[in-house]
Amino acid sequence: MRYKLIPIFLFPLYLTLCLPFCEGDLVFLSVQSQITVSQGDHNVKAALYISDVTGLNVISAELRVGYDPDVVEAVGIDLAGTIAEGSSSAYNVKDGSISIALTRATPYSGSGVFAYVLFDAVTQGQGVISKLEIVKAKLNEGKDHDVEVGRSDTQTPPVGPSAVTFKGMRLKMDFISNSASHEIRVTLVNKRPVGEQPTGVASVLNRYWVIDRGGEGEFEVNLTFTLGPGMIGPGDQDNPSNLKLFRREGNSTGNWTLIASATSANAATGEVRFEGIRSFSQFTIGTTGDSSLPAELLILSCFPSRDGVLLRWETESKVSNVGFVVYRRDEGGGYRRIKFIPSAGNTAFPTSYTFIDRDVSPGGTYYYYVESVDISGMRRESRVIRVRVPVGSNRFALLQSYPNPFNSEVWIPYELGGEVPVVIEIYDGVGHLVRKLDLGLQPRGRYVSKLRSGYWDGRDMDGNRVASGVYYYVLRAGSFMAIGKMTIIK
Repeated sequence: MRYKLIPIFLFPLYLTLCLPFCEGDLVFLSVQSQITVSQGDHNVKAALYISDVTGLNVISAELRVGYDPDVVEAVGIDLAGTIAEGSSSAYNVKDGSISIALTRATPYSGSGVFAYVLFDAVTQGQGVISKLEIVKAKLNEGKDHDVEVGRSDTQTPPVGPSAVTFKGMRLKMDFISNSASHEIRVTLVNKRPVGEQPTGVASVLNRYWVIDRGGEGEFEVNLTFTLGPGMIGPGDQDNPSNLKLFRREGNSTGNWTLIASATSANAATGEVRFEGIRSFSQFTIGTTGDSSLPAELLILSCFPSRDGVLLRWETESKVSNVGFVVYRRDEGGGYRRIKFIPSAGNTAFPTSYTFIDRDVSPGGTYYYYVESVDISGMRRESRVIRVRVPVGSNRFALLQSYPNPFNSEVWIPYELGGEVPVVIEIYDGVGHLVRKLDLGLQPRGRYVSKLRSGYWDGRDMDGNRVASGVYYYVLRAGSFMAIGKMTIIK
């Protein structure tokens, strides 16, 4: 594990100044869909993107980016030349992900590269790919309902007729005309859009695309989306105009506008084509026919946790969906069914599911996928995800305090990868030291129970009860340092 904090006192101070978003605005945070490295590569940049935040009073961001730890290791962040340049920053590398916190006194403005994540190659091969994913994101201290996350690809088509393909986004652009060569960024958001849905259609795709084009200039383009096998029904293949393309403005959560009907559709490949598009923004697809657009299982995420391996997936539930089967394969073995999760029932909104596989061993490697089962017997599978369970006793870690929020007393759990002196410091929301807990020299192990973890009675160094509010706890264990956040409510 690696942790870096820059600087500790400015970070909590700025977080207390957060302001609300303007009502109806939506901010998109995305990461490039993948990174390619070869043995010996150092400080390889992966871009984090943000949509236009001018005038939205955004002054802080917290996000976590997942990656394949067998291919790369996150080693830091780079803010030079980005929207977030000049921010106070902190990051924490742990279990195949990097958590990043950024904040500054004046609001961010503009759009484009928000920051860069830096990676070193772990692989021994050449040209090895690691998928990247934003696992979690918040803006302005918890306004996560105003943030959408996704994966992005960028291309710069030449002037005039040309074609570009966004492989990670499964989108091809055939330009009929293009008066200026500007970079195009396509972001795929793997969920049904927030806000009011398009009307007059039988079903709507549970994903959408955000397409940004830098600079001015006219263009006309044909768009071919690849939705995947089984997503387009035979009736819509015979009558492609049943499939509709809807559009709304870049940061809007409002109504969708019908802009085109499909000119072709292929049930075998899931490809659908729309022609004559002259402006970019948010796009989603609906059908008036027999395509089962909402039925596809969305992206599956798997992460090691204190209790095992946590699986999370999100999908559109409907009457015909029976539930989900979780499959697991151990290293060198075959896949076996380990759990059936019943459907949440009929709903018009995305539904999240979680499952913790507790039957895992430290240091073990496991492969998972989830299968969606319809009452008709139709099955759809997620992609396979590989998870390596860390050996907990060999790591240093600071865990979330409990209970949180708390009233008068709190326990602070942690893990030690070796024998070191341990100190826990408590800071208030403006960075003032409130209490220092010197726990002495402690051996390697997990300190998570109430009898072993750090304990704070909610009093300052003079024995006075502290006021309600947000507090920060810092673990110093030898050369290791990490920070956590907790809230007192009285």
